[in-house]
Amino acid sequence: MRARSVAVIGTLVLAPPAWADHSSLHATASGEVASTDNLFAAGSAGDRQADVFFTVRPGLLYAYDAPQMIHDFTAQAEVTEYLIHTRDPLINGNAGWKSLFLTGPRTQLTLSINAATGLLSVLSGRTSPDQTVATVMPSGDVKVEQADSSESLAWISSKHTRVLQGVAGRYGFTDDGAGTTTDTREASADLGVERTFDKDTVGINAQISYLQLERIAPAGALLPSRLDHQLNPRGTASWRHDLTRQWSTNVDGGVVFVDRVGTDKYNPMAPRRNGTFGVFGGQLAYTEVWGRAMLSARRNVAPNLFLAQNTVDDAANLQLALPLPWLDDTRRNPKLAALGSVGVERTQLIDDTTGHLASDFKVAHLDLSLGWTPRPGQTYGVRYEAIYQTGDRAAVMAIPAYYRNTVYFTFSLRYPDRVIGELPKRRPSIRSDRQDATPGGDDQLIPDLLEDQDRGGAD
Repeated sequence: MRARSVAVIGTLVLAPPAWADHSSLHATASGEVASTDNLFAAGSAGDRQADVFFTVRPGLLYAYDAPQMIHDFTAQAEVTEYLIHTRDPLINGNAGWKSLFLTGPRTQLTLSINAATGLLSVLSGRTSPDQTVATVMPSGDVKVEQADSSESLAWISSKHTRVLQGVAGRYGFTDDGAGTTTDTREASADLGVERTFDKDTVGINAQISYLQLERIAPAGALLPSRLDHQLNPRGTASWRHDLTRQWSTNVDGGVVFVDRVGTDKYNPMAPRRNGTFGVFGGQLAYTEVWGRAMLSARRNVAPNLFLAQNTVDDAANLQLALPLPWLDDTRRNPKLAALGSVGVERTQLIDDTTGHLASDFKVAHLDLSLGWTPRPGQTYGVRYEAIYQTGDRAAVMAIPAYYRNTVYFTFSLRYPDRVIGELPKRRPSIRSDRQDATPGGDDQLIPDLLEDQDRGGAD
């Protein structure tokens, strides 16, 4: 560990500022020291194994900024070492590219590609605490491979209308080391249109997705081997309303048709039924230059990448990102910030043979952090995460009920600290006036409190 630490620090110190007219190259490092009371999410009556683990993620960031485009390329290695459970460190990694193109005076194109490998029990360390959500996860020492890509185009067709188009793909693979693997693949395309009024925006959206869900399990497993192919057309309508300059609401609803196609090679004679499910949701959001908060409730139909099965999810979440002006006079570039989320979810599997809902899982998730940024490019924090998962009898027999508490001490470093092209995390706009949208054209941005400071901050 000492040799690796010296190598990471040396990289940060010796990496030269690679400034050009439109590009910059940066050395980065992030990680955490964490302690957990249930490393492999063992059942409450099972073999709960506590441990302390160390994770270091040395990496590179390349940014390119031109008048009509911005590109970000990132790559990180991830080295995880446990104090008790293993002698050899685990080595994983992730890489990504995201870009924004202003293809015309009224069009904006965004592209992204990401790929990652990791261990399920430590994946949350890569996610901002205000963005984590409650979701059903398998227990055990589960290895994960993930990849995704997306393209979205926004065209301002008139003063009050906007046309939106998107294509996306996702891949997920898990291996629990005990003979069970899952392989999930999804491809989707959508087309929508929005009409803006004084303080309101109404829209309709049509989407179709293709799913391939494969699970290979040992003989006698409660969740048996299966292969499912689905076409899921979806239609939704939405309404956004700005209550004030800070407060806004968003409601939507629609229907999803689950159409099973092809044959399950593991169960070729089993009957297969289709199903129709309603989806709906609502949000209440507070957005300001210095922070944001959002309360949401939603019913959705979506594949669970860790279980390789389509699900109906009922969820409620509260997300917060707020500055704490105790160490600074301004809240626009705070040195101290609090981020967090709390959520609950009920997940029901869609049974292939009946088309009805089965195996009722329930999950609660709490994630809180306090981050300190003494200067741009340096962030240190403390973080607490709690997860509780249970379910009905069939669900608990397949995945035991468990709870887990984890405390992290985190750091994030970058040299040089100032990035030429800045592309903050993309979030769909939840305001009618689009004051919280990703920058591009005339759009403004509500910054990410810690990420934007890591990327140079807002002036």
